[in-house]
Amino acid sequence: MLSPIRKGFVKGLALLILAGGSTYAGGITNGITFTGDVEKDFTSGLATNPILDNNGNSGDVGQFSWMTSQGKINGWDAKDIRLAWDKQSDTLYVGMNYFGVAGDADGNGVVGTYTQEFKNAGGLELPGLGGRSGITLGIGVNSSTGKPLVVAGIPNDKSQAGPGLNGFNVASAIPGGIMGSNYGATLKDNLGTLYNGGPDFEFTINNFSKLPGIDISNGIGLSFVSGSAIDSSIGEDSMPYYTIGKLSPIVVPEPATILAWTLGVAAVGLYSRRRVHAGQ
Repeated sequence: MLSPIRKGFVKGLALLILAGGSTYAGGITNGITFTGDVEKDFTSGLATNPILDNNGNSGDVGQFSWMTSQGKINGWDAKDIRLAWDKQSDTLYVGMNYFGVAGDADGNGVVGTYTQEFKNAGGLELPGLGGRSGITLGIGVNSSTGKPLVVAGIPNDKSQAGPGLNGFNVASAIPGGIMGSNYGATLKDNLGTLYNGGPDFEFTINNFSKLPGIDISNGIGLSFVSGSAIDSSIGEDSMPYYTIGKLSPIVVPEPATILAWTLGVAAVGLYSRRRVHAGQ
């Protein structure tokens, strides 16, 4: 059994954690560790940022009847987009959540391989979102223009591929270009990292608050496209320009805060000890 002094210390520690522990954002102090599963990586307690619903349901992207009858779902059907901003490192974590496996056009569970039925229908699926396949997130200002200023992801037009994994790129958007094929010059200072572990599509954008032409304090606009021109009759998925307010960052406790918590716990423990001695 715990002594009265230890009981008081533990109780004080628990009360302080309950009172101020939320600023730890679920214990995350260095952003997010990607696993490929957006719903596990972007938990509701991580940040107060919105989960952007694609306004669609599973199966809202056209696919072959034989896929539907076999319970398969193509890898372009997005479920939602989740964001988390680590202000300390100025890194934006992006999770594009899919009903199936991102980029798996024929729904067999593996990107880059495809069934004979899919091949017979004239479909083609290449590893790493190759060929004319791609997933792109567009970022712009909080307005009704619907025009992104920055695009991030894997371009459908591989001549616009970036230096990242599978051609991952963060670039200035070409004005008037078609989403997915509107990658201009690579923004080297903002180029983050693509995670390749699936089943979802996760990546980072560096120096997020310094994206050219975007003042994040005024909110941002987002859009996306997900699809391929080499998968026969499989449809593409997209989201109209969607504006959101100011992003709430992942809050990391400052050293002064940690010190204050430590002193607070010590004070509670000392107070409990005095009460024990006073009652003896």
